[in-house]
Amino acid sequence: LVLKVPGPPATEEMTGPAFCEKGGGGMMLPLLGDWEQEWPRGVRIVLYMLGLFYCFAGVAIIADSFMAGIEKVTSKKLRLWDKEKERYYTFELWNATVANLSLMALGTSAPEILLSLIDIFSKQFYLEGLGPGTIVGSASFNLEVIVAVCILAIPTGEVRYIKEIRVYIVTAVWSVFAYVWVLIILVGFSPNVVEVWEGTLTFFFFPMCVFAAWAADKGYLGGSSEKKRRNVLHEDMSPEEIAEMEGTIRKEHGSHLTNEQVARVLEAMSETSQSSRAHYRIGATRAMFGGKRIKMDAVQDLRLSKRFSFLGNKSQIVPMEQVVETPPCMWISFTSTRFAVFENAGKVQVPLIRTGNINLPARVFYETKDGTAAAGEDFKAVSGWLEFPALESTAQIEIEIIDDNTYENNEDFFVHLSQPEVVTKDSNLRAEVGERHIAQITIIDDDDAGRLCFETDAMTVHPPAVDDLDLLIKVRRMGGGCGKVTVKYAFEGGSAIQLRDFQGEDGLLVFGHGDMEGYIAVTIKAVPRYAAVDQFRIVISEPTGGALLDHTKDGGAEKNILTVMIVADAKSKEGVDRIKSMMANKWSKSQFGHANWASQFKHAFYVNGGDVDEDDPSSPTIGDYIAHCITVPWKLLFAFVPPTDFCGGWLCFFCALIMIGLVTMLIGDMASLLGCVLCLPDDITAITFVALGTSLPDTFASKKAAEQDPHADASVGNVTGSNCVNVFLGLGLPWMIAAFKWRATDSDAEWNEKYQFKDGLDWLGPKGSRNIGFVVEAGSLGFSVAVFSSCAVITIGMLALRRKFCGGELGGSARAKWGSVAVLTFLWLLYIGLSAWQSISSMGGMNCPRRP
Repeated sequence: LVLKVPGPPATEEMTGPAFCEKGGGGMMLPLLGDWEQEWPRGVRIVLYMLGLFYCFAGVAIIADSFMAGIEKVTSKKLRLWDKEKERYYTFELWNATVANLSLMALGTSAPEILLSLIDIFSKQFYLEGLGPGTIVGSASFNLEVIVAVCILAIPTGEVRYIKEIRVYIVTAVWSVFAYVWVLIILVGFSPNVVEVWEGTLTFFFFPMCVFAAWAADKGYLGGSSEKKRRNVLHEDMSPEEIAEMEGTIRKEHGSHLTNEQVARVLEAMSETSQSSRAHYRIGATRAMFGGKRIKMDAVQDLRLSKRFSFLGNKSQIVPMEQVVETPPCMWISFTSTRFAVFENAGKVQVPLIRTGNINLPARVFYETKDGTAAAGEDFKAVSGWLEFPALESTAQIEIEIIDDNTYENNEDFFVHLSQPEVVTKDSNLRAEVGERHIAQITIIDDDDAGRLCFETDAMTVHPPAVDDLDLLIKVRRMGGGCGKVTVKYAFEGGSAIQLRDFQGEDGLLVFGHGDMEGYIAVTIKAVPRYAAVDQFRIVISEPTGGALLDHTKDGGAEKNILTVMIVADAKSKEGVDRIKSMMANKWSKSQFGHANWASQFKHAFYVNGGDVDEDDPSSPTIGDYIAHCITVPWKLLFAFVPPTDFCGGWLCFFCALIMIGLVTMLIGDMASLLGCVLCLPDDITAITFVALGTSLPDTFASKKAAEQDPHADASVGNVTGSNCVNVFLGLGLPWMIAAFKWRATDSDAEWNEKYQFKDGLDWLGPKGSRNIGFVVEAGSLGFSVAVFSSCAVITIGMLALRRKFCGGELGGSARAKWGSVAVLTFLWLLYIGLSAWQSISSMGGMNCPRRP
């Protein structure tokens, strides 16, 4: 059965064969030349469709390596001396906002950007092909479809809001301005022509956008620094800010609190950490194609953070203002909905208030109900009638708190009010419970499990030149020893390399009840040294059993870092003088890299990387095997990309970028062939097939980020940043290059044939004597940009309304979710429909010819 589709008829305007006809083609396809161009059109449609999506899979897989290199680069740490605190600190070299808006955004948008750049060079600096349409189509898909998917991914009733709202506002404004600016270029200053200054300015808008986002992140564009104060475990907090918060807590709960108890309250106020954008992108790609799974930290229970959120706002745990009197009825309620008590307090008194007509006596029934705290173990259950005598507006319920010597997490129980009654014979008078008829009581545990830390932030060892040196690194437990606690430890290589300079295995350090010391074993290898000082780090993190990490040590409250510096033994220097230490060091690193390459090929060859996760020992699914078998050629090819350990990740970054460029060339040719045999203009092919295929991994990554992160920054906030990068790099860079090229060209016969007598280019001069310039006809591109810009303004406005009325950009009630999804879906389909209609209309119908 042969599917017959009408082919593109020849027209007077054609000067050569169409892309899918004999004599036509691109840089890499068709593989079989003119013979392939003679195949039945129906067969070619199926083959090119499958080939295009196979190329999409390939570019997603190599983007995995690209993002891994970016993650390695942006996660680089520096050990610097803090003069104010007089100790060393380990700092992240890259600001998170700058990393997300530059390299991370480049990683997610690399196929679109490279496609646009390759099109410019392959078309001899004429604006033809899929590049611009893919940029705009991908932006529309990102802003409308991906955001819709993220809204729907949140469980009904829950919301996710953007935490870094100032950064989001900056990127949202820039993302809309970027496309409005493109429209201004096309129809404003120099209609249908991009001048050198326009292309250059478009490109340089990119660093300006990054700088503006960085300034917003740092608070230089206005706004309160309250966010910084609340993030009590943030390493950038000054001593003054910590002291201020500590004083607030002691004033509220008592000056007798220990430092560990203050830390417990601060922990309840802290904000959860998020996985990086690269983690979500790599995880989504590997899940799609049966690759090695990466274990992302699941978001902490949002209900847990909500239980403790009241601790961050003192006004919520003190009696609220009385409700305006509304006779003749009365209302009985708690003074607040949330209260906190330390376990050793013995009892808690929960105050009630009644408003309205208090001249008559009243009563209300109360009873306790378990939450995470259990009656009989953490508190004594009570129930009964609470009496309000005449003229009394307040009363209290007293509940006994049970103290024990076992460490527990903060726990909750509840007190419910019901059956309010007015004690009178007048049946017309009745009482009601107010909105605050349920009180949540949080019991903060006072059994200290202690703080864990290294004895020092740095240590120096002098290993002998012959024999390995075995060390036991001490981890201290201070301020308490109650219960069994554990802490994870891991080794991070610096200039010292695992197995070459040292050997240690990641593990779990266990402290029994009363144990105050623990030891981590590490072996320093006998490697000849002279003057070089190599270093590596030992990191302890994720303590359990109620233990905390010493926030005064390097790394802060989330992790403690011990930097081990390996210095040559004096006796070994003489022998090291006989060796070319620099060459030996490079050779050693090369051998280590070969080991990593072996690991890369292993992960590429086996489904799910051949690893078994102890926490999730389930076997790969049938889908994993099918996806892996289909994509294993891509995986083996891309395993040749250097591992991220080389050159701090930069070598992986650039090699993967080259690979993405090659696959993007395939995508460009394959998409053009498919569009040609379907008789679709390049504009429609770009905004549909190509835009969807390049954005699909981002869709799954954003969905996972929306589900796992407590905020919407990694899902919604990054969409606007990517759209900025798409324009400023994807259009600005190639347009700047092309504008410079044509500015430097005095005369060109092909340009003259194309544009000297073409309508709409009056800005270049009268017909026949026009100056040469870079022509970018507004046409379909300008119309598409205008439609998208309008849809973008509506989308961002809708997200602002959702933040105000739903409490967050994502999630909400079922009605709010599905209503938002319907609006976004309509906007995307409207953009696709109008853009396709305009493109087809301008070319005289579906049967317009294609150009190579």
